[in-house]
Amino acid sequence: MSRGVVVDLFCGAGGASLGFAQAGYNVAGAVDIDDEALKTYERNLCNADLDEYPGEVSFESPIKGDLNQNDDGHITFDDIRNEFGLKPGDVDVIAGCPPCQNFSKLRDTTPWPEDEPKDELLQSYVELIQEEKPDVVFFENVQGITNKGDGETTYSQWFKDQMKQMVRDDDPEEKGYGVNLEVVNAADYGVPQRRRRTIGLCIYGASDDEVELPSPTHAKNPEDDSKEEWVTVGDVLGEKYEEGRLKQDLDIGQKQDGLEDYPDDPAHRSRRHRKDTVEMMEAIRRHGDSWKDLRGTDDEEYIRECHQDFDTQAGAAYGIMDWDAPAPTLTTRCTNFSSGRFTHPNENRAITFREAALLMAFPDDFELPGKNSAAERVVGNAVPPELVRKLVVDLQLTTRDEAPRATWQY
Repeated sequence: MSRGVVVDLFCGAGGASLGFAQAGYNVAGAVDIDDEALKTYERNLCNADLDEYPGEVSFESPIKGDLNQNDDGHITFDDIRNEFGLKPGDVDVIAGCPPCQNFSKLRDTTPWPEDEPKDELLQSYVELIQEEKPDVVFFENVQGITNKGDGETTYSQWFKDQMKQMVRDDDPEEKGYGVNLEVVNAADYGVPQRRRRTIGLCIYGASDDEVELPSPTHAKNPEDDSKEEWVTVGDVLGEKYEEGRLKQDLDIGQKQDGLEDYPDDPAHRSRRHRKDTVEMMEAIRRHGDSWKDLRGTDDEEYIRECHQDFDTQAGAAYGIMDWDAPAPTLTTRCTNFSSGRFTHPNENRAITFREAALLMAFPDDFELPGKNSAAERVVGNAVPPELVRKLVVDLQLTTRDEAPRATWQY
């Protein structure tokens, strides 16, 4: 029996949708504007066997649409209903992960254009919710959404205020949504990645105090048996190497396709690195795990010119992953040696696209785009399915026909 009907906005490659399906929900619609993400979603969620999960994805393909309500030709929630055969009131949950680059501290290294408000997609998300007013709204974004907007109110506070003021036409008490916005670490919920994100859970008719996120299931150093230790890079990748699912010692530029003793997996492919790049990886390993460890050594020549005058900045660039810890936050450049701590823990290469997907908690048969930039983009932009599953699996829903209309509880 389905826990509820979900529509996934800004769905990307389907990380949130997969998490909801794994938790027992019926994902009845999904929308995004990125072609590669939509193709990836369709291959893995619409055209794949999901029978191992208690939930389902019940449509043939997500739809491409501009969800920015300020653009000409944008898609409305009524358009979404018509596309997926839904009626007003059919949707129990709207899930949404509006693109976060606008709020990212990385994006803020250059001023944001004055004629492009940073919260435009967040505003659009609220407008789309307003059209349906489901029982529950699930929200994910970067930590930066807690920064201040044009005035003194933070973007997250603005979102919370909008949700509390949003009332259903047939609600004489005008309850609005109870809202809980928290910054969580995905590693605390069993994801092999230290990924800190703002999670929002909004429940119609509830007070803020009644809306709670589930307690973390993991910790770096658990104090008792109520939590498990963080899942590490070694836990995840080591298992795949040991069982012969993945080849660890790939040659530079090699792809696991047609390799003896290994199943074909074109997503497990090593980027082509220049000779001096490999030499830099080797040098860093000799002295530590970061380019900063090259200072004062006989390998100082490998420090890039752009970092010569840096003291504390860009410490993760050219960094080596820790086998015994969760991965760092994976970005849309997560297989690029220079863009973060993305060098394989044991091999002188960046992690592969398959390894990145596994560290994002995608299944090991999740198909990725063949183009490198597209593959790392759909992974880096994703929401870890396991994080979503843990956050929503124990929610209990009373249907809209019962009173009160929304009483989701843990």
